[in-house]
Amino acid sequence: MDEKEFQSSAEQAIGELEEAFSALADDRDIDVEVEGGVLTVTFEEGEPGKFIVSPNSAARQLWVSARVSSFKFDPGSDGFVLAGSGEPLRDVMTRLVRDQLGDQTVVL
Repeated sequence: MDEKEFQSSAEQAIGELEEAFSALADDRDIDVEVEGGVLTVTFEEGEPGKFIVSPNSAARQLWVSARVSSFKFDPGSDGFVLAGSGEPLRDVMTRLVRDQLGDQTVVL
């Protein structure tokens, strides 16, 4: 994957997450912002905290910082997947949000 393809894929993935988190923000006390291609989600509800999703062009990965952990996602045939396990980005983010909010019914 070249730089242009990576940037396009990363922008699409971050845009989709922004939409999902924005829809969640309609019902929950969270703030969603994209600046410079980096998605920041700030939680006031549940345990206060922040999720940051940023592209790392040099590594051709999406990096996620959430819940005192970091995750690296590689490009896959159907979007970004967790390095090592192959779990899709959206599934990992849903799991992290559920843990953050203490609500296992949340779906991104």
